[in-house]
Amino acid sequence: MAIGSGLCTGAPTSAFGVLLLGRALQGIGAAGVNICVRTILADRVELAEYSKNWTLFAVIGAAAFAIGPVAGGYLTQVNWRWCFGINLPVAALAVLLVVILLRKELLGPQPLPELERSEKGRKRLRNKSTKRGRMLLRLSTVDYGGQVLFLAGMGLVVLGLTWAGGTYPWASAAVVVPLVVGAVLTGAWMFYEYAMAPDKGMSRVFPLQRPMMPWELLVQRDIGLLFYINFSIGVAMFAVMYFMDLYFAQVLGHNSSDAGLALLYYLPGLGGMFLFSSLFPSFFFLPFFSPFSFPLLSFFLICSALLSSVLN
Repeated sequence: MAIGSGLCTGAPTSAFGVLLLGRALQGIGAAGVNICVRTILADRVELAEYSKNWTLFAVIGAAAFAIGPVAGGYLTQVNWRWCFGINLPVAALAVLLVVILLRKELLGPQPLPELERSEKGRKRLRNKSTKRGRMLLRLSTVDYGGQVLFLAGMGLVVLGLTWAGGTYPWASAAVVVPLVVGAVLTGAWMFYEYAMAPDKGMSRVFPLQRPMMPWELLVQRDIGLLFYINFSIGVAMFAVMYFMDLYFAQVLGHNSSDAGLALLYYLPGLGGMFLFSSLFPSFFFLPFFSPFSFPLLSFFLICSALLSSVLN
């Protein structure tokens, strides 16, 4: 993430590709940090205490959601490069704190069942004695086919939805082709992950690779419902935040700082519900999918419909 921020900060105005590369690296780094935090909590904290510990990160995330748009708006008025440059000291401090505070808590390379189960993997383990060799061996367990299909499919769907209605008409080829090809590739990804399940065709072709999304998770009803709710809420939340920022800036004519301030009315509720939803199950010992969950989802749906009606 720091490398991406540095590229964006120093990118010349004539080299838009450098800025895109920096933003891509930022996205990879941010996603990796988020997953690493969840993985560390899952490994080091008991399940009964997970929600209470995750509440701390949810509160910090809510504060960042509230402060980020405002700080970014004011920084943009000074120089847009500061929006990326401010990440550099924060990233450096985070790396330093991890080395100082978590060095003794960090676990080394863990055994991979994929390498232990097959004769091919055990043979490679015996032959790879150097650190570089072991790293390359672990990279061979990555599901490259699933990664490519997923990124290409979802990327084309997002591209088509981004262009639709604004840059190109909905019925144009520039919109229809990415949506159709993206949907086909996404379906191919699901079939590929099914084929990567144990004792299936692709798992025999690539015995060392670990599926990107284990098929046994997708077929479980509770896990599938969690995926669906998380995906739907993420789409709704970021769509509203993205649209409202454009609405304040382009429709109402607010400058960047005023548009950031206007988002503060939306973000406290987001942070409050993060906190409440994290604490509610552990304090009251109710299942996550209790009857209380559905009124919250219905309330969000009603508010979104009212917002669309008012803005139209």
